[in-house]
Amino acid sequence: MTLTPILMAIGAMLLLMAIRSLRAHRLKERHALLFALVGIPFLALAAWPNAIGWIAIRLGIEYQTVLLLAVTTFFLVMNFKLLSIVSVQERRITCMAQLLAILAQKLDGQRDRGRAALPLERTVDPESDREVA
Repeated sequence: MTLTPILMAIGAMLLLMAIRSLRAHRLKERHALLFALVGIPFLALAAWPNAIGWIAIRLGIEYQTVLLLAVTTFFLVMNFKLLSIVSVQERRITCMAQLLAILAQKLDGQRDRGRAALPLERTVDPESDREVA
């Protein structure tokens, strides 16, 4: 029965990570919900180890490993979807950072040209009390 504590630890860890990340605003609600939905089956399997066999019988699946393979495939597809969302957002952030840098450079160039077009200010030299151009 060494599998039960391992499954409980994995399930509890996933749920705890999802809740902590959600509270710290590092994870969106929909992603925290996905992690919670992944963690709950681990806790259920720890409490009821024969659940895979029972579900396989109810669904009419001959081999329990086929059901386990289907569940694993589902989790891999979900992981792929989350990673694709992260990749798209990363690309958007890079594009926005580059656009911001270009706009900042243009703004600095306009400020420099605006200063050159202004007439020179006259200041008073404190030592000689004369105007200096």
